[in-house]
Amino acid sequence: MNKQQFMQAMALYLRPMDEVERSELLADYDQHFALGLHEGRTEEEIARELGHPEQIAKEALGDRYDAHIYSDIPATDPFYAPTFKEMKPVGNYTRATRSFFTAVGLLFLNLMFFIPIGLTLWSVWLTIAGMSLLALAPLAAAADALLLNHLDKAEMFVSIGLLGVGILFAIASKYVFRAFKVLTVAYIRWNHKIMRGDAPA
Repeated sequence: MNKQQFMQAMALYLRPMDEVERSELLADYDQHFALGLHEGRTEEEIARELGHPEQIAKEALGDRYDAHIYSDIPATDPFYAPTFKEMKPVGNYTRATRSFFTAVGLLFLNLMFFIPIGLTLWSVWLTIAGMSLLALAPLAAAADALLLNHLDKAEMFVSIGLLGVGILFAIASKYVFRAFKVLTVAYIRWNHKIMRGDAPA
């Protein structure tokens, strides 16, 4: 099945879907073909990897899927409704199998590399944020003077210096937090796209 056949079948099977949602989903699959062709694969290979349009529609539509509304699709016409035999890749490699191995690969990658790296980065931020508490040094010096009636000029100057250092750490922690947040959200979205098959694993 080539790209035109696949996209035509997808458009027919996704008829119960809202027009905007359907257009977005079809655009995603169109991008799959564009990426695959750029990598040197044929349209037929890409179509086999994506799976059968009817099965994709069942997953995408969920409760909205109703087999009766497809009665007008010629079941024997390879252009509109390719058989599962045609779509079946070599070695019984199905869409579910691909999703399973993708999930296992992502789990291993996350547990071995990205989660430890992410925890390390966030530990750095936590350390920087903790150092910002040095800004409270003047309060400690004031409490010492009020409660213990102890006023030391050297201690006062040190507390003012620590106030400045604490403010610098607070500013740094703010920007580091923003940067790490962007990286974390981007990585979570990347995982989601990989599981959906929207990005090359």
